[in-house]
Amino acid sequence: MRSTMKFNTFKRVKKLTNQEILTEIELLEKVDYTALFNKEIPYHIFGYVHTFRVISDGLHLSLLKQFVGGLLAGIWISFAYTAISFSTYSIDNSSVAKILTGFIFIGSMVLILFLGGGFLTAYLWYSRAMFKGVEKWSVFLKACWWVYLGNITGIGFFVAIFYLSDGYASDDNLLLTKIYENYGLNKMGIIGNRLKTSSAISGTDVFKTIGTVFGSAVLCGLLICVAIQGSKSTKGDIVASIMVLACIVVFFGIGGYQHCVANWYAAWVIIFMTLDNQQELLTLTFNNNTFWWYILINIFPSIIGNFVGSLIIGLFMSWFNADYDHLLIKNARLNFLKETLKMRDNRDK
Repeated sequence: MRSTMKFNTFKRVKKLTNQEILTEIELLEKVDYTALFNKEIPYHIFGYVHTFRVISDGLHLSLLKQFVGGLLAGIWISFAYTAISFSTYSIDNSSVAKILTGFIFIGSMVLILFLGGGFLTAYLWYSRAMFKGVEKWSVFLKACWWVYLGNITGIGFFVAIFYLSDGYASDDNLLLTKIYENYGLNKMGIIGNRLKTSSAISGTDVFKTIGTVFGSAVLCGLLICVAIQGSKSTKGDIVASIMVLACIVVFFGIGGYQHCVANWYAAWVIIFMTLDNQQELLTLTFNNNTFWWYILINIFPSIIGNFVGSLIIGLFMSWFNADYDHLLIKNARLNFLKETLKMRDNRDK
């Protein structure tokens, strides 16, 4: 198949009449899409095609299924973070702690692979295609919102039960101290240091921290999208999928990049520490304003950074798989137009 860099451009569906939609459907139905169903294509192309189609179909799942999928993923990632916390909180060697973090984090991905679940960051892989007019933005954003709400709820559910059961208990409250410091304060850069020492926070501190978090989140978006596509490129070989995920997730864990879902683990712990109001941390003073700073300085920039990172890697991958990308875009557009026409017909009845 000859490579081309020609982009598909489509008009906004709202501006099209029913007859114009029918005309475009006829043109798109003449395209040969059989290449998209060929299992003999190279692994990297298979991964791109399969990821595109899985996420495209996933956008149309019921809102309940979106939410529950996000909730399950939130619980699985909470298991991983709790295991990481217990395994590393008493280790002074940061390099060893990072390596353990990377390898233990693989567990959450394996649970999702076998038991199901979905992350907001998975849907962000599809964001580049949205600018092509292959789906309503309202459908995409609604799916993102419900799966993200599920992610947040799942993590909150796990942390609430674990906190109330005194699961974070340790000598001198060292475990909670390390979670608060490593996953909370240290994830906020300069602002975290200011909160740790109860120092004044300047506007420059805020902008520098947001820039640092944003940059880290962009890198995270790149890695997560590569992991998603890589795990789909193995043509059903589950062992190979785990190996691909393991390689990339270890990089993510060791790098400590900002993930808009995973970072909610610290946010929920901080919420319960604030409500508890009786936690005496070892060598640290808990700041009751930490949560609000964490949302502003960490969560919001992480969402934007993950989106930008996903957009960048999606663009690069689409160029690399240009011929198949054009077919995928046209096929998605065809399905979108058919659905739009069906909705208009039902509305007019």
